[in-house]
Amino acid sequence: MTDENKALTKALEWVVEIDPPAIIASVKAEREKYPNSTNRKLAEKAFSSARWKATSTGFATGLPANPWTAVPAATLDVAVTLRTEVAAVARAAVIYDENFFDDDEAKWELLIPIFGLNVGSQALREFGIRGGMGVTRVAIKKYLSKETLKQFKKIMLKYFGIKVTQKGVITKTLPVVGGLIGGGWNYIEVGRVRKRAISYFESA
Repeated sequence: MTDENKALTKALEWVVEIDPPAIIASVKAEREKYPNSTNRKLAEKAFSSARWKATSTGFATGLPANPWTAVPAATLDVAVTLRTEVAAVARAAVIYDENFFDDDEAKWELLIPIFGLNVGSQALREFGIRGGMGVTRVAIKKYLSKETLKQFKKIMLKYFGIKVTQKGVITKTLPVVGGLIGGGWNYIEVGRVRKRAISYFESA
C-alpha cells in the first residue's frame, strides 16, 4: 500500500468513527422536544447545522490554496466534510430505524447515501448481485456482511480518493476563489446527501 493510500485509509476510518450511544440519546431527546415532528422533518433538521459546518470547512481550506498544498487541503476538506455528513446521516438512520446500530459494522453503511447510488450499484455488483434488485437498503443490508465488508471498504476508499482528487484540482489551487468554490461545493453537496439519505432510509 502506498503512502497516499495509507493516508486515505486512515482518513476514511476517521470519517466513520462516531459515537452511536450519543447519537441515539440525542435523537431521543430531539423526539421528546418535538413530539409532533415527522421522521422526515427530524432528519432534515439533522442536516441543517451539518450544511453550514461543511460550507465553512470548504471555505477555510480553500482560502490559502496553491498547487503544492492542494492534495493535503483537499484530503482535510473531504475528510472533515464527510465526517460531518456521516454524523448527520447517522442521526437520520436512527430516526428511521432505532435499532440501526445493533450491527457493529453499521457505520460503513452510512457511506452509501453519502457517496451515492453509483457506489451502491457497484457494491452490489461486487457482491455478485445483478439484474433488477435495485439499490435499496434491504439489498445492501442483505449482502453487507463480514465476508464482503473488506471489498466494500475498498470501494469506499476508491470513491473517497476520487473526491479528494476532484476537490484538489477544482477548489484548492486558486487562493480565495478556491475558498468560495469549496464552500459552495460543500453547501450543495450536503443538500444532495440529505435528499439521498432520507430517500434511502424511507425506502427500507
